[in-house]
Amino acid sequence: MPLVLSAKPDSVAVTIYRDPQRAAGNPINKGSPGAFALIAETRVVDLPPGEVVIRFEGVAGGIVPQSAILFGTSPREKNRDAALLSQKGLVDNFTGQAVILRRTDPVTGAVTEERATVRSAAERLVVTTAKGSEAVYCSGLNQTLIYPGAPADLSAKPVLTMTTKDQPGGKVTVTLAYIATGFDWDASYVAVLAPDGQSMSLLSWLTMASADETSFIDATTSAVAGEINRSDETRDDTGQRAKDEARWLNKWANCWPAGRTHEIPEYGGPMPPPPPPPPPPMAMAPAMMDIVVTGARRQEKAMESAIAVTAVSEALGDLKLYRIPIPVTVASNAQKQVAFLNAPKVKGDLVYRSRIDGRTNDPTMLFRFQNRKTEGLGDPLPAGQVVVYQDGELGRQVVGETSTRNKAVGEEVEFEFGEPTGVTVESDEEALLKGKPAAITTVVRNANPFAVRYELELPTYDGRIYKGLPGKMIRKPGKQIWAMTLAPGSETRLHWTVAEPKAVK
Repeated sequence: MPLVLSAKPDSVAVTIYRDPQRAAGNPINKGSPGAFALIAETRVVDLPPGEVVIRFEGVAGGIVPQSAILFGTSPREKNRDAALLSQKGLVDNFTGQAVILRRTDPVTGAVTEERATVRSAAERLVVTTAKGSEAVYCSGLNQTLIYPGAPADLSAKPVLTMTTKDQPGGKVTVTLAYIATGFDWDASYVAVLAPDGQSMSLLSWLTMASADETSFIDATTSAVAGEINRSDETRDDTGQRAKDEARWLNKWANCWPAGRTHEIPEYGGPMPPPPPPPPPPMAMAPAMMDIVVTGARRQEKAMESAIAVTAVSEALGDLKLYRIPIPVTVASNAQKQVAFLNAPKVKGDLVYRSRIDGRTNDPTMLFRFQNRKTEGLGDPLPAGQVVVYQDGELGRQVVGETSTRNKAVGEEVEFEFGEPTGVTVESDEEALLKGKPAAITTVVRNANPFAVRYELELPTYDGRIYKGLPGKMIRKPGKQIWAMTLAPGSETRLHWTVAEPKAVK
């Protein structure tokens, strides 16, 4: 059956999905990203008529072969080719054939070479020379095999082969689409809080990570926000075992007896030297390269920098797709970052909040806003980390960090980013812990030279009833909120009661 080689794609599109098992705020696992990408490669191939085997080189190393689809000609079968150009692949292909065995004396540095024939590589590499048979690498010497050439069926790149059905032949443009593991992406938000606390500028960065060995040059690149279900097949069949076996030969397995046959003691030879220590564990994939930022930015003016490229959002069913409008290179074992949201003024409120859960917790600062266009945003917010800055006498400074879950358009968003020192709260903790009606005194102090909005969040999941707090309570699922404005340098004393509801008879 004719074999047609397609060495590389003519164009490629990469759509990266986020790991749904990674919690908001947790960083991407750089060495082993837990999500995947949809790769669509366009290639032009010249096919002879009839059934043809097309050999696609340069596919992703983490390709899930059962997910592959071929458009442009009808496929009959598909196979992931694990015969990579590697030590094991060379040994397997040259079993029974002649090679050169090179040795280097560790004391003198003298190099010697002799002809050898590869006999076995199932458990250890055995060769036969004019002096007898030996297990290579078991003598303690620096040894290596020199091969006369690379077999034609070994590839230096990951390979997928597909056999077509009977077809007329000719120059055909085909598209190979498949899922590949070892990708992930995350959202990072840089927020600058306005001096009056009534708005913030928000810039979002999309960080794409690839631990794959294949680079996709000038790819049309997108990222999908939202959580999708994955089958066990596409999650677990990464081909990692096949790739590891192709790259690594267990040189020290079963290295006893060691040496050539005429040197083994039971045949009158001297006692061989002890075997070398076992090799260290396999190295992980190369460390991720430094992040490549497509828009220039400076830390002290993170929101005022020029942004070269901003991803464009599109609807994808119930999900959201962010498409980078220019081709970018998704490099192997690397990360890339691009802006995908730039909102110069998101209107909201700076709030100081205490929660009561058997005790009154210290206040935290948060910025709350509604994700609506009228408030300056109105775009879905993917889960990610948030760094909050604010301008002060010494310039722009970090005032807190937090994380956010996926937030839809129209949803309330809270960035809880720090613990204030100017607002404090004290309560009668003994009364709070009592399981019967109790009178509670709470003292709230605002030492700041400006007024602040303060909220007391009270749980209602156990049916507790709160009375005595001035003004109206704001009811939300599972909680009630009491709020007031604290004047500069003020102290507010609250007297209120808490009781469990009466049992229903």
